[in-house]
Amino acid sequence: MQRDVSVKSSNGEGFFKRVVLAAAFLSCSVIEINATEFFGSFSSGPSGQFIDADPRPVFELSNNFSFDDPNGLRWDVPAGEKVDGASIPQAFWSIIGGPFEGPYLKASIIHDYFCARQTRTAHDTHRNFYYGMRANGVPEWKAKAMYWAVATYGPDWTLETKVVNQLQCTAGPTGSLCTSVPNVVTATVPKPGVDLENPATLAVAVGKFNAIARNLRTSDGATLDILPSGTVAASIESIETNAATTREIFATSAYRLDPNSLGVVLDPKRIELDAVDVWPGNKVPSFSDVQGQALPQGGDVSGGKPMVLQPSDLKTFEKKLDLSPTQFNLPTRLN
Repeated sequence: MQRDVSVKSSNGEGFFKRVVLAAAFLSCSVIEINATEFFGSFSSGPSGQFIDADPRPVFELSNNFSFDDPNGLRWDVPAGEKVDGASIPQAFWSIIGGPFEGPYLKASIIHDYFCARQTRTAHDTHRNFYYGMRANGVPEWKAKAMYWAVATYGPDWTLETKVVNQLQCTAGPTGSLCTSVPNVVTATVPKPGVDLENPATLAVAVGKFNAIARNLRTSDGATLDILPSGTVAASIESIETNAATTREIFATSAYRLDPNSLGVVLDPKRIELDAVDVWPGNKVPSFSDVQGQALPQGGDVSGGKPMVLQPSDLKTFEKKLDLSPTQFNLPTRLN
């Protein structure tokens, strides 16, 4: 008689097999986790009042106001401080709707104060403006357009730390006894900005901003710029790099000599961000798609067509620049 030598699975082995099968099933499954990106949080408020002033109204805080950025750094503005929105170039107020309107107010107060004090770097101050807008509900594409504008056309400075020797003297029986004491100090070093008082420069600056805004709106915040080398993604780091490059192009007037240096620009009309059109087909074009649409000298830019700036276009841009007054309705108080 043949002996049965088969061995039945024990309870432990059966459990192990079930665990292996469950793990295999989970490894083949897609688990979606929706997480909201954290941009920081504001304190309650702000409270204060608008005061008539020259050349623009100012907002006076009646309470302490602060913002905790996503890195855990607090940005405090004390009660009694006055801010006037000057950290956002006034030439762009008609485009954004004014720095103290709607969801920009909280971020503008923090940004204004630290642009005036310059106790933190321009890089951190401008980036914090982006965080503040996003924390207060500004859509991604619009916040990125605003961030690019202040990083390109807003105030710029660096902080330099150096050792300064100071003399401390005390009176003695035979005269003064002086000691050289080294102290570490931080100095603010302003950097030259874009000359927006020059009509031709301002016109090109507005036209470039309009192109940036159109790219961002079309791509829902994914694409920033169209250059000969290709499209530029709208990551925070890319925005900062592109803004620095654009600022340098304006500072050196390279755009007057190299028609491709600024990439694609649009008609320098003051268009509110909410009214910015998307690209045809809701698709951001390539540089080659619009390269042949540069304006002839004296051409008409009223149609808002995309173009690659030519040196001969500068006077045309200047003539089309809208310099009409910009009016805003400001409340008397905020509570």
